[in-house]
Amino acid sequence: MRREDLLERVELGLPVEGASFAGADFGGITLDGAILIGCDFSGARFREARLKQCQLVQCRFERADFSGAEFDTVQWPRTGLTASSFVRATLLHCQFAEADATEVDFTGAKLASTSFARVDLSRACFAGSELTTVALVECVLGSIDLSDATIRGLTLVKGDLRTAILDGADIDTMFAMEADLSQRDLRKVRLSRINLMKARLAGCNLQGVDLSQSLFLEADLSHAELSGAKLPMALMVGANLTAAKLVGADLSSANFSEAKLAGADLSDARLSNALFERADCAAAHFERALLDHAQFPYARLDGASFIAARFHRTSLHGVSAEGTLFQHATGSTLPTDPQRAVADLYDPARVAALA
Repeated sequence: MRREDLLERVELGLPVEGASFAGADFGGITLDGAILIGCDFSGARFREARLKQCQLVQCRFERADFSGAEFDTVQWPRTGLTASSFVRATLLHCQFAEADATEVDFTGAKLASTSFARVDLSRACFAGSELTTVALVECVLGSIDLSDATIRGLTLVKGDLRTAILDGADIDTMFAMEADLSQRDLRKVRLSRINLMKARLAGCNLQGVDLSQSLFLEADLSHAELSGAKLPMALMVGANLTAAKLVGADLSSANFSEAKLAGADLSDARLSNALFERADCAAAHFERALLDHAQFPYARLDGASFIAARFHRTSLHGVSAEGTLFQHATGSTLPTDPQRAVADLYDPARVAALA
């Protein structure tokens, strides 16, 4: 089929199915409302093209060149995009689903309100790109390159980023469910307002990183390096911080309820107004930590060290403190409140049963 025939069918609103345009030059073409099904565009050139409200279903675009092209509301279900180029392209409201996008080049591209669902993005390059409100859902991300990318509003579901290139990335507002960043050095990544719920961060290096207002619900941060990190108001509920290093970290108003902190090192940390309700802090180090107004209701502090810690109305209500060290600690603590302890044990169901 010729280029003219394609344009005619698109203008008439007719779908184009099974046609071959391999190696064709569509530079500067405008395709609005095109419905292309099972067509072959391998090696085709779409430089500076304009595609709006298109459906490109099960088409082949291997090694296609979309440099500088503009896409608006384009759907790419089950397409082949291996080694294609979207350098400096603009993609708005696009949807990629179950596509093969290995080695695709998005260098310097702008993507907004665009989603990738179950797409293979292995070795794809987003270096220097701008991603705004982008979703990566159950995608293959092996060796994906996000270096120097500017990311605002990223949703990542079950993404394995252990081999991703992230140096210089600027990430603000990210929700990552069950992401894997184990053993990664993230000191060269800017991370702001991130939600790493149930993420795997064991052994990762976040030393000195600003993680203000971040969420780590049920995340695995065991053996992680967080010394000097900024984590004010961080939500660590149910997180695993076993043997993690948080020396000198700013953890003001952080919530560690039901977290695992056994053997963690929080020496010299700022823990003003922090909450450790029912947290396991056995053998944890709080030497010289600032703990004014911190609360440890029902926390396990057995074998923990608070040597030279600084308290002020720090609540130790209902704690387990066998072998805990408090030598040279200063300030005031609040012991178990008997009336509160009785109230905490009150069970309306048991009372009703006895009535």
